[in-house]
Amino acid sequence: MPRLLALLPLLFPPAAAACQCAAPFPVCQRVAMSDVVFVGTVESITPRFLDYWNPAQQQSLTLLNAETERARADHSSTSLAAAKNAYAAIFPDLPEDSKKLLEGAKSREDLVKAFYRILGAGRRVRFRVKEAYRGDEDEDETLDVWTPFGDCGVDFQTGETYVVYADDDEESSVVSTDTCSGTRRLSDAGSDLAYLYFFENNGDDSGRLDGFVTTNQFHQLDALHVEAPVPGIVLELKSDSGSRFTQSGADGKFVFDGLAPGEYTVAAYAAGYPRLVKQLAAPQRVRMEQKGCAAATLLIFKPPER
Repeated sequence: MPRLLALLPLLFPPAAAACQCAAPFPVCQRVAMSDVVFVGTVESITPRFLDYWNPAQQQSLTLLNAETERARADHSSTSLAAAKNAYAAIFPDLPEDSKKLLEGAKSREDLVKAFYRILGAGRRVRFRVKEAYRGDEDEDETLDVWTPFGDCGVDFQTGETYVVYADDDEESSVVSTDTCSGTRRLSDAGSDLAYLYFFENNGDDSGRLDGFVTTNQFHQLDALHVEAPVPGIVLELKSDSGSRFTQSGADGKFVFDGLAPGEYTVAAYAAGYPRLVKQLAAPQRVRMEQKGCAAATLLIFKPPER
């Protein structure tokens, strides 16, 4: 299409350009890998134009495209000035260095390059920190977090509360997060909150064991979904201090939180334990490090009859 609008593909990339993330990490690993972890409420998002939830974005984009196209066809200073004014009106909340970049543009090409630079910088999201788990952030203080524009960026909403996992660049002091980090709405982070509670309150005794019960001997520990899951299995976690029990869920998964460093064994029993003792998998040894993460897969060769 010869008259394809210059900027449209930038704001609405094709599905093939979707962000590619590695297999999701358990929450204990996400916490260990992140420099900053907190719960916070979004106070503002800048530039406002790049806010995913901004209803005026499409209208602003149409204006930018029209003025940029006009500047391409008409090389006069008047046309360039009109394009600059359009950019300035749509980006009133840019950092000073980005504003100077737009103001200093000498041609349509310079404007497009400046636009790319603005997109590349991403969105600055200002949070009011409610609960801090890692990093030097104080509760009830504000923190600016940057997220990419595009598929890898988190589409934060002003007024919404999130669990944020972020990196802190030592050289630039920029705190950033993306969709691969595990950042999500607090309302969607139920599985994370139990671990964060123990991480905050149990000191060194805050280890987590993630486990799977399956009939598939080739199941991978880092898989998002358990293949051939076995639900309703009673799991015993045993150490020198005693035993704890839980059951595998419909997805075959189970979790033990608040674990002290040391040696453990995990065994699987049929439903009805301890009234009916039918061991389905021999005890598996697990080593838990201080504030560590551990994983166990219990293979059931013949699932119990329902």
